[in-house]
Amino acid sequence: MGRLLVLLASVIALFAQGPGPGDKDPRAIIEKVRIYRLTEELDLSTDQAVKFFPKMNELRKLEDDFQKARMDMIQKLEEQIRDKASDKDIIQTLNDFEDATRVKWEKDQKIRTEIKALLTPWQQAKLLIFQDKFEREIRDMIREIRDRRPPKD
Repeated sequence: MGRLLVLLASVIALFAQGPGPGDKDPRAIIEKVRIYRLTEELDLSTDQAVKFFPKMNELRKLEDDFQKARMDMIQKLEEQIRDKASDKDIIQTLNDFEDATRVKWEKDQKIRTEIKALLTPWQQAKLLIFQDKFEREIRDMIREIRDRRPPKD
C-alpha cells in the first residue's frame, strides 16, 4: 500500500510539472493504479473483471463527454448573453442543457445497474468506499504537491 502511495505521489508530481519529453501521461498511470487497486480491493474474478472494467470505462467516457458538452453549452450561453441573444435562443440552449443532463443521468443509471448486477453486495459496498477514498487521496496529493511548489514570480 505504501508503494502505491509513493507511485501515486510521483505520478501527481509529474502531472503538476506538466508532461516532458518521453513522459507517459500521468492520468494513464493513475488509471492503471486505480485498476490494480480496484481489482485487489474488490477481489474480482477474471470473469467479473472482463465485464466490470469496460462498464467503468463507459461511465468515465460518459462523464467526460458530458463535461465537454456542458462546458460548450456554458460557453454558448456566455456568448448569447454577451451578444444579447433573444430569450428564445437562450431558452433553447437551456433546454439543450437540461436534455443533455437528463440523457447523461439515464445512461449513468443504466450502466450502474449493469455494474451492480456484476458485483456481490460486498463488492458493491467496497466499490463505493474505494471510489470515495481513491478520489480523496488523489485530491489530497495534488493539493500537497501544489502547496510544496515554489510560488511563480
